[in-house]
Amino acid sequence: MSVARAFICRTPVSRGIPATATTHRHDASIGASCAAGSHMWPQAAQEAPIHGSVPMYCDEWHCGPMGQRDRLLAKTARLQRGVFTFEQAAACGIPRRTIARRASRGDYETLYHGVYGIAGSQDSWHRQVHAAVLSLPDPAAASHKTAAHLWGMTSRQPNDTEVVTRRYRRRERLPFVVHESLDLLETDIVEVNGIPTTSAVRTVVDLGASAPPWYVEQCLDSGLRNNLFTAWNVRHFIARVAKRGRRGVGTSRPLVEDRLSWDSITESALEDLFRSVVALSPYPMPDPQFEVWDAKGELIGRFDFAYPERMALIETDSERFHMDPASFQRDREKQNRAQLLGWTVYRFTWRQLLDDPTTVLDVIASICET
Repeated sequence: MSVARAFICRTPVSRGIPATATTHRHDASIGASCAAGSHMWPQAAQEAPIHGSVPMYCDEWHCGPMGQRDRLLAKTARLQRGVFTFEQAAACGIPRRTIARRASRGDYETLYHGVYGIAGSQDSWHRQVHAAVLSLPDPAAASHKTAAHLWGMTSRQPNDTEVVTRRYRRRERLPFVVHESLDLLETDIVEVNGIPTTSAVRTVVDLGASAPPWYVEQCLDSGLRNNLFTAWNVRHFIARVAKRGRRGVGTSRPLVEDRLSWDSITESALEDLFRSVVALSPYPMPDPQFEVWDAKGELIGRFDFAYPERMALIETDSERFHMDPASFQRDREKQNRAQLLGWTVYRFTWRQLLDDPTTVLDVIASICET
């Protein structure tokens, strides 16, 4: 004789709405699985307040075939910060009318046309970006300043979310910026923190279409320093997409070509250039390869040039020798230790020495005349 047991159940509710307790009868095997916690409840059900003592949770979502479908959808949404699309829900076997009913009663939050969030799932900047990408037709990805922040090229979280797709037929006014690009390929899209994002190379080129040159340069140098790409990678991508009217290339191309020329510069050549600039002035030549030691007799580091009587140290920075993360970190540690001993450190780049020697000489004058 089969054994039947009664369980106290409630219908899923959105955050802050009291649960309505009802009584159902289930086969003992189903009840046991419920008691063991084998069901995967939607986020709304997990986070909604429970009023009174409610030991079980069995309802239309999780008893029978629908429970399996909901578990599939819950798994998908969990990977997307609680966000999913109508197509993803349908692929899990959830009928259109069920999606509409749950959205109307608050179990699903309608974010955009065809994009939903599990009610009660935590909102965040990343969740908003993910939802924006999912609202567009494939291929689509976070792009431009949004992608730059995801890649870590800049710590500035942008005010506007930017996404890119090939073509977009606008159905509604959206709270984010949509870029269209016919040269967007599937291979240009990778996942960063689980979000479809334009590749680092494409991101830095696309930035030239909407960001100021200084911002593009900052992101380019950050990407080079953190080994997200090489200058040759960026040049090859530009060659692929460059055509008349292609936005972004005009800003990024000269920056990349500059850095490719820097790769051929030796450290000694950079120091020779600095000497030639100082030779144009009436000021004395600084001491080369100057070593700084601390009170314990430990070597802090060797600096390119120094005016010891002025407690001034000079470093000439080339991309080739100072752009990788290890060198960048080592240079900053050396500089900080020297400054603690009372030294002032001045840094000049190849571009400053070549294109703006007057500014360099102004600094030398301020050192020598102080």
